Amino acid sequence: MPRFRVVIEGSGLEVPGDFAGVPSQTIRGFFVARVVNAPDRKEAGERVLAIVADDWKNGPYASLEVRPTLKIAEARPATLLEWLRPKQTGYAFHPGL
Repeated sequence: MPRFRVVIEGSGLEVPGDFAGVPSQTIRGFFVARVVNAPDRKEAGERVLAIVADDWKNGPYASLEVRPTLKIAEARPATLLEWLRPKQTGYAFHPGL
């Protein structure tokens, strides 16, 4: 089964920055990438959306009690290195525009 790298953009947050180690800035969004096995890009995107949504519902960010708006920023076939080492990336939080 092919592997895809999917980048998710999260928005609609209003979280104090200290939780992410960014003092005095409100966190309003983030980017995160995941590598998944899927038959096509559409299915890969849906799988990663579900994984990231679960992080905010039941996972490490559930205690913040916010549900960001999620959208697929990029979905492409994984490179050979990504395919061999499907390391997940951490969240890159930002204060918004």
